[in-house]
Amino acid sequence: MITFENGMDIRSRHCLKPTVAKFHVNNGVYKFVVVGTDYGHLHTSGGDVKTWNSYSGAYRAAKSYVSL
Repeated sequence: MITFENGMDIRSRHCLKPTVAKFHVNNGVYKFVVVGTDYGHLHTSGGDVKTWNSYSGAYRAAKSYVSL
């Protein structure tokens, strides 16, 4: 599983299909993100990185992602 320690980097665009990755939030806390989309990773409406507390929630979002 791809793990992002210090923010997002170019690895978010290397996946060929939407994939779940771990994202370091703070002090050893990790959340899950979806990478490999048309824009690199999924965003919130405010432009931040969209995170989920569980792998299953992020995986469900990755499966339902529809490319442009």
